Amino acid sequence: MFELYVMRHAKSSWEDLNIDDFKRPLNKRGKKSAKKICEFFVKKKYKFDFALISSATRTRSTFEILSEDIPEPKTIEYSKSLYLTDEYAIINKIKKISNNYKSILLINHEPTVKNLVRYLTKNHETNNFKLMNYKFPTAAFAKIKFDIKGWEEIEKKGMLKEFIRPKDLQDSKE
Repeated sequence: MFELYVMRHAKSSWEDLNIDDFKRPLNKRGKKSAKKICEFFVKKKYKFDFALISSATRTRSTFEILSEDIPEPKTIEYSKSLYLTDEYAIINKIKKISNNYKSILLINHEPTVKNLVRYLTKNHETNNFKLMNYKFPTAAFAKIKFDIKGWEEIEKKGMLKEFIRPKDLQDSKE
């Protein structure tokens, strides 16, 4: 079984409108939301073999907050090519990841994260899919499971198992 966790970066700051979009940092709410998701990962004992992170400041910072408490992935790849790309470029990148890595964490941007989950999954009738398809908010993540032999087979074969938003965790006190 292969698992892909698709996460949108936490909320970024718009305090300085002159800062380049690629370099925008997280704001206070973003840091708090990333910590909530981290607590959830720890509670569920999620471990990632491979982390694929856009090298934009806000995605790197989101991953750094998660890394404070989750086990370190065997491989971490920061890539500028993930910034402002589409879901097909990400799929091609994932297909090239070794099948020794069974669990991948991807942290990237909208609208690519939503489009990626839409394209990779086949259970579009579920409440999780409908919620994700409506809005993929900052610091939310989707857990997709694949019953495949290797990453090269991921297209349209995934099952969306979870879609968690920070506000879901705050409301439930999970």
